[in-house]
Amino acid sequence: MKVDLIFSANEIQSKDAKDKTVVVIDTLRASSTIITALARGCRKVIPVSEIKVARRLSGKFKGNSLLAGERQGTKIEGFDLGNSPRDYISKKVRDKVIILTTTNGTKCFEPLTEAKKILVASLLNIEQVSTELKSKKEVLFCCAGVVGQFALDDFITAGKILAELITEVEVNLSDRALVAYQTYVQNENNIVTILKRSKSGKNLIELGKEDDIDYIVKEQENYLPYYEDGEIK
Repeated sequence: MKVDLIFSANEIQSKDAKDKTVVVIDTLRASSTIITALARGCRKVIPVSEIKVARRLSGKFKGNSLLAGERQGTKIEGFDLGNSPRDYISKKVRDKVIILTTTNGTKCFEPLTEAKKILVASLLNIEQVSTELKSKKEVLFCCAGVVGQFALDDFITAGKILAELITEVEVNLSDRALVAYQTYVQNENNIVTILKRSKSGKNLIELGKEDDIDYIVKEQENYLPYYEDGEIK
């Protein structure tokens, strides 16, 4: 298996993903929110980049949709939900279509038009992702990053998936993927502390969302979302 990694949503180009299995990661917090929403019974998640697009789409589902998302970590005014996975409980989201727009994570999907398959990963579903990837020949990790820059939470998540894969299959890592793997191995017993010291972690703590970090690191969700034709199921 050949594995490469992209640091942020702004760097993703269609040609980089051509015929590859792509893993989209925005651990703090969009991909964690998507995984939780689907595990709690929502029908599907539609990721979009712009607030105006999200508002327009919501009118197509005749009251059976929820507008969700954030800008700079804060829930968008007038939206039903923000981007805290802990808010996506069954009684709110079951059987709903969730239209999600976030600062970083939802931007990852649009450029991936030539990918063979697109998975959504975070620390919540490492086992499911690694099991799916074992049979793949070429894998590309697309980290969402933070406003176009490297994000440690996504990088360590990719590293943890690689740590699982390396025990099962022969893996040929790019330099970036190799550093992600080594970063995880060096910090595997200290993930919560490391993520709380990261830029994304500090931002969440300042917003009073430290519990989101604890949930994402410590909990597990038995769900592997796939993105296809503009929707995640």
